[in-house]
Amino acid sequence: MTTWSNAVNNDFSVTANSRVKSGVSLNPQQIIIDLIKLVAGRAVCVAYSGGVDSHVMLHLLATTRHPQLPAVRALHIDHGLHSESSGWTEHCRQVAADLNIDFESIQVSVEDIDEMGMEAAARKARYHAFRYDLAPDEVLLTAQHQDDQAETLMLQLLRGAGPTGLSAMWPEDELEGLTIVRPFLGLPKTDLLEYAELHQLHWIDDPSNADLSISRNYLRHVIWPRLNKRWPAVSKTLSRSAEHCREAVELMRELASLDARHVCPERSDRLSIAALSQLPQARQRNLLRYALEQNGLTLPSAAILQRIIDEVIPAAEDRMPEVHWPGAMVRRYRDVIYLAADRAEALDLGELEISGTDTVRLPDGRMLKWQLESGKGLKQHVLNGHLLLKFREGGERIRLQGHAQHKALKQLFQEWDVPPWQRPHIPLLFVDHELVAVVGYGYAEHYAADIGEKGWLPVLEHASDKPVFD
Repeated sequence: MTTWSNAVNNDFSVTANSRVKSGVSLNPQQIIIDLIKLVAGRAVCVAYSGGVDSHVMLHLLATTRHPQLPAVRALHIDHGLHSESSGWTEHCRQVAADLNIDFESIQVSVEDIDEMGMEAAARKARYHAFRYDLAPDEVLLTAQHQDDQAETLMLQLLRGAGPTGLSAMWPEDELEGLTIVRPFLGLPKTDLLEYAELHQLHWIDDPSNADLSISRNYLRHVIWPRLNKRWPAVSKTLSRSAEHCREAVELMRELASLDARHVCPERSDRLSIAALSQLPQARQRNLLRYALEQNGLTLPSAAILQRIIDEVIPAAEDRMPEVHWPGAMVRRYRDVIYLAADRAEALDLGELEISGTDTVRLPDGRMLKWQLESGKGLKQHVLNGHLLLKFREGGERIRLQGHAQHKALKQLFQEWDVPPWQRPHIPLLFVDHELVAVVGYGYAEHYAADIGEKGWLPVLEHASDKPVFD
């Protein structure tokens, strides 16, 4: 491991002039101009590993004094996978201090290495820390470059990926709630090395980068030199292929968005089988991937996706087939396909006392809020009394507003087309032992607000603004 340089160039124009004199092709001024457009005034956090790529990015940002450049800070993730990792953290802290950049380090625990592999497990832990630490309006800058892009495309190709995987990394991306910008994606590694040498930077050489048991390292150290000898522009060429795939993905998403208007017009997690069946299978698969992405769910393999096409869509309407894969699942009920996260354990929902119109947090993370409406919801006096929130136990009955007779809740759920797996999670409101409201569906005759009367309407929300039980 090398030591860190304290040499900092504090004049942007000097940096640009030095580039011209030395023949370095990296253009700091253009990078900053492009970056300003992408971040649009939002605060910036640099994912600072201590390697040469992220060091160049941090140095470039620190030595630029553009008036429109937002606040910049550095975040280092210590994976704890090497005996010197704590020393690397201190070196990164010192470099950030020398550059007058705010610095933070987070130590993470890398799990599931045997199942996922070292690289994927470390990445999962790293991005979990990023999501935890970054502010909602903060942009994460990562230093992947053109060579990284070409390697990613090649690895995806070897995995048999489709257009989305072959589009590799995007200059600007949304990943699980994070906004990620990659300013160096069009630059070859040699440009970054030239910049680092020009400014006499020193960086960490992680020994794991030489481990040939890691697929990316094998590709980089064994395969890539041979490809580059035969085709010197291989990184640039493959990166251009990734751009073509990215355009194809954008068109596929646009087509899926148009199809979604007919197949899932009300909610992106519910697809009409009748409408879906009218599409060719290629568009069915495209729309299913799109809908899963829209709901933040893990994408299935091609084989599992085909199972949905072959087993769920053509099933008889009275059947309820399910297809599961890690992190997600689809289920059918009548004419609808439901998309959901795959939960291994049932939640203990219990019961809660309701007092007035205060927001109530349910055990599953949903929020019950009250809206004042005209002719909707419950009468005011109901909320002033003893109101209990419970969940279905069986045998509940209610006489709905405008109905002459009581009906069993089970019968009402069938009439409302509520899937069986959702029914236990629908909040029920009781006064003493009398069911007075099925939240989101209906209210008892003597407790519901009349036409023109002010009433309180209970509304369920989730922190992610996505359905909790699907």
